[in-house]
Amino acid sequence: MKKVSVGTTVAVAALTAAVTVSLTYLYAMDRFNSKVADINERQAMYAKLNEIDQKIRRDAVGELDETAIKDGICSGYVAGLGDANAKYLSAEKYRIYLQGDTDKSIGPGIRTLQDEDGNMEVIEVLTGSSAEAAGMKKGDVILAIDDKEVVRLTYGEALSHLDGAEGSQVRFRVLRTTEVPQEDEEGNQTGVETKTEVLDFEMVRREYTAKSVYWETVNGNVAHITIRNFTESTEEEMQEVISQLQSQEVCGIVLDLRGCASGSVEDMVSAAKWFLPAGNAARYVDSSGETVVEFTAGSERLGLPVSVLMDDTTYGAAEVLAADIRDGKSGTLVGGVTAGGASRQETLQLSDGSALILTVGYYVDAKGSSLYGQGVTPDRVVLLTDTQKKQFLRGLLPAEEDPQLQTAVTTLIENGAAVSQVPGVVYEEDSSQSEESSVSSEEEESSQTEE
Repeated sequence: MKKVSVGTTVAVAALTAAVTVSLTYLYAMDRFNSKVADINERQAMYAKLNEIDQKIRRDAVGELDETAIKDGICSGYVAGLGDANAKYLSAEKYRIYLQGDTDKSIGPGIRTLQDEDGNMEVIEVLTGSSAEAAGMKKGDVILAIDDKEVVRLTYGEALSHLDGAEGSQVRFRVLRTTEVPQEDEEGNQTGVETKTEVLDFEMVRREYTAKSVYWETVNGNVAHITIRNFTESTEEEMQEVISQLQSQEVCGIVLDLRGCASGSVEDMVSAAKWFLPAGNAARYVDSSGETVVEFTAGSERLGLPVSVLMDDTTYGAAEVLAADIRDGKSGTLVGGVTAGGASRQETLQLSDGSALILTVGYYVDAKGSSLYGQGVTPDRVVLLTDTQKKQFLRGLLPAEEDPQLQTAVTTLIENGAAVSQVPGVVYEEDSSQSEESSVSSEEEESSQTEE
């Protein structure tokens, strides 16, 4: 073995130390320069705000609302992040936010969508709600909320005006279109006249509970379960649905996540435990780049074939669920690419009672690929036509005419489900009923001829 001299060892050690010191120095200088740049940028920002403040106080007319100015500055700062999920909440808005951060919401009790003109079309009036008591109906178009025209607001802003403090008043200006049958002098219907009228409604915001899980049987023996959002009560609602469908011996499940755009990942993991594969159910990458396992799932998955419906309105926690089912090979994904909004937010209260909602992580799939900005791609891409989508959003698209739903049923068959009514097949019982109807008509005509 060749010996190394003491001089060589000392020289190597000195060189190593020199390199280490140099690297440390370069890193320290880089950090210092970065901090100086940050300080300079912040000083420039404060100087500009101070300049704006001085000019406004000197030249602007009218009274200044100091609280409104402060809240506006804070809102603008957070808006500068370019993150739609990040928000600044004033003390009053944070109080309302806390009221609404439960299973029960405070508001008129309606579900809406944005129509082609930028107004809000009412697609559901919840039973027992203030809106129902006031006489609002499905199909009404909201033109203004508290004298603010909906078209001059973003749809998100308009939605934020629906909810509010319990007991507060809210006013709506609504366009209602009705069809009035026209009759002749003898009472025979001659046509239909379309009548439009503008109505004003005023109601008190009050607590209401909206169901998050709905289900029906399609294609004879397939359970079609729709999840609208994830709340603390979704798990209990799902438990009731699972009990009902087990007693009816369905052959498979279509889990419909189209339009499921709100709710926490925690509530999703609890409510979807019957569909999740065992293991890590929610992972996110935090601000330091570390992958954090947030929630895990047990082994409660049902032993039934599952297909998942999704589209570009599937958002957040629903996207995490879809990715879990795909990665765990627990079901087939059908529809369109999801919204790509699976990020993790935290609410941080400030000293004056206001709060920040900040994005602190992005959810990833089992391979570590980000769901945020990318979405989840289905196994079978099936898109609705514009007409079908309009019908679907309004709850007017029949199950047998929904191509996404029928494709999902087909994938259940491919995975072993004994579906009693295969998509696209005309059944004998239907044709026999037509034959019976035809025979009955012929007999009736023969009877009338004899008379």
